[in-house]
Amino acid sequence: MHGWIVLAHGSREPRARESFERLVARLGTMVPDCTVVPAYFSLGEPDLPTQVGALAAAGVRHIRILPLFLLDGVHLRRDIPALVAELAQRWPAVEVRLEPGLHDDPGLLALLAQRLRG
Repeated sequence: MHGWIVLAHGSREPRARESFERLVARLGTMVPDCTVVPAYFSLGEPDLPTQVGALAAAGVRHIRILPLFLLDGVHLRRDIPALVAELAQRWPAVEVRLEPGLHDDPGLLALLAQRLRG
């Protein structure tokens, strides 16, 4: 069984959390053959360890983490990979893999160019 965790930084603003969670719910309907859940790196619950634990407890053995971060900053380069490595050690029977951030995604670049062209 496969699961995806979409990881956001988090926000103190309730509307930002609601918007993110709606986005993840919509993504889940577009990928019906796996579980898709939200998590927050900081400033929100559930956090990443909670969601990895919940998916593992539900029998998910392959977890992919999609960081919804636009820039290749310190969280994406250092903090999140370190946390994912810790989680992989905590749940050795589960494959926990961090996917690349969005900063180099050609689809994002195409979307931005489309928006600039109007």
